[in-house]
Amino acid sequence: MNICLLGDMEDLAAAYVGWLARVRGHRVLQLPEGTLGAEWSYEIDDCGEGTLRVGDARLSWREIDGVFVRLNPQPPTPEGLTLDPARHIAFLHERRHGLHQLLEAIRAPVINRPSAGRSNASKPAQMVELANAGFDVPKWIVTSSPMRAREFVAHCEHGAIYKACSGLRSRVRKVDTSLWGRLANGTTPTLIQEYVPGTDVRIHTVADRAFACEVAGAHGVDYRFEHDGAQYAPTSVPPTLAAACCEFARNAGLTLAGFDFRVTPDRRWWCLEMNPVPSFLSYEFTAGLPIGEAVLDAMEHGYAPRGLDTARLPPAAVERHDVGRATTSTTVTGCPSP
Repeated sequence: MNICLLGDMEDLAAAYVGWLARVRGHRVLQLPEGTLGAEWSYEIDDCGEGTLRVGDARLSWREIDGVFVRLNPQPPTPEGLTLDPARHIAFLHERRHGLHQLLEAIRAPVINRPSAGRSNASKPAQMVELANAGFDVPKWIVTSSPMRAREFVAHCEHGAIYKACSGLRSRVRKVDTSLWGRLANGTTPTLIQEYVPGTDVRIHTVADRAFACEVAGAHGVDYRFEHDGAQYAPTSVPPTLAAACCEFARNAGLTLAGFDFRVTPDRRWWCLEMNPVPSFLSYEFTAGLPIGEAVLDAMEHGYAPRGLDTARLPPAAVERHDVGRATTSTTVTGCPSP
């Protein structure tokens, strides 16, 4: 098999998947975004036909069996290329759009395509989708109004947290004086959500498999940043919940996804969000979950989200996942699931 790693070759997940693929005897082709046009090049049409050139190697896209993608938010330019700031931004923009078109057109399994999991770009839109899919989602509000924020927090029994509305990685914090000061001075709309006491559980889905890891003992609200004392261990998940996570990811076009839950003492599973580009190594290495192996299994079996065989269908025939426009008002509320 020919497996491509596309994007950031310094990403640890990409390096790990590449190592596992080599252990299985697969050929691994590295396609760094920063060397596109210098060390590798391609052409491809809307039906997925074309050629990939990597060094002296030349392959048809039909010979590629899978692509694992990790794109850097701040990708490099080719060595020796000097551009003024405006042209530099335009260069990165055009190159990234070209790669997006490539990843949508490839017929082999792509983990994950740019069009997959698009609701993550708007946390409010994603939480509406999760609630509509039957997940328990803590009540929330998006607002730039100090008065509405205080009214909301006053009705949260255990207090509230706040985080960014966008898909950018941000630290989750308990509502504090910093937030009140920012709202008073005028800031962008902020997502405020009821705080749920309990234990953190991350569920990774890979195709139709679910891997759950409990994170306990962290000294803080967000164990990703406040990880002192955190202990990772595999845990069990209600079968119906595992199936719901797999179905949600599949409908979003995702082969690999990460769901964050807070589990209360009465065993109610509250879904906080879903990550379409999850970092899974810390969970795999500490809890012994074979997530990387499952990624390669999905490629080897030609897994296609939404039940479509993209290895035999042109991209135009693959159903697209469209997310509705977010409201333009400064206050949006989310009701808890029944």
